[in-house]
Amino acid sequence: MLAHLSENERRHEEAQAHIRATIMNEFCEVMRKTGLPPMVVMRLAAQAVGSIYRETADAHSGPAACPCGWCPREGTDVDVLCAALLAACTRRMGRDLRSMAIAGTA
Repeated sequence: MLAHLSENERRHEEAQAHIRATIMNEFCEVMRKTGLPPMVVMRLAAQAVGSIYRETADAHSGPAACPCGWCPREGTDVDVLCAALLAACTRRMGRDLRSMAIAGTA
C-alpha cells in the first residue's frame, strides 16, 4: 500500500496515522470517563499540544539546548500549528482503509 512512497513520505504517513489513532482513542476515552462535551475535550487537546510545543521549544533553547539542531521560532511555529489545525478542520478526510477498525478475520 505504501510501496510507491519514498522512505520519508512513508515514515510521515505512519507517524501521522499513529498520532491520529492515539489521539482519537484518548479523546473518546476522556469523553467516556468524564462526560465532557466534545468541544471541551478538543480544547483540552489543543492546550496539550500547545504545552508540548512550549516544553519542546524550551528544551531546544538556551545554553543547555538539545543538540539536534532545531531552533524554535515561536511566531512562525505557532502559525504553522494554527494553519495545520485549520486545514485539518476544514477538509473532509476520505475513507482511508488504513484508519478503519478491523471488523473481523477472514
